[in-house]
Amino acid sequence: MEDFKNFCTCQMCGSEYQMGPHVYAGKHIATYDLDVCKSCYEGNWDGWAPHYGEKLVAHLKEKGIPIPEKNEKGWYPRG
Repeated sequence: MEDFKNFCTCQMCGSEYQMGPHVYAGKHIATYDLDVCKSCYEGNWDGWAPHYGEKLVAHLKEKGIPIPEKNEKGWYPRG
């Protein structure tokens, strides 16, 4: 029997990543109801880089989630 591999699309950068079995290359950010690849999650530890800001705000508005205040760098917190 072959292992079933579940692939997801990062809601920030659009890349595909595997989420099981045995490989979990993404992260669900419950605060924002957002699924992102490990690269986006780890690479934006200090806040979402400005080129992701509009995408994040659009997602939050669509979901009815309050838009957080920007951090000291002027970026939205990773969540």
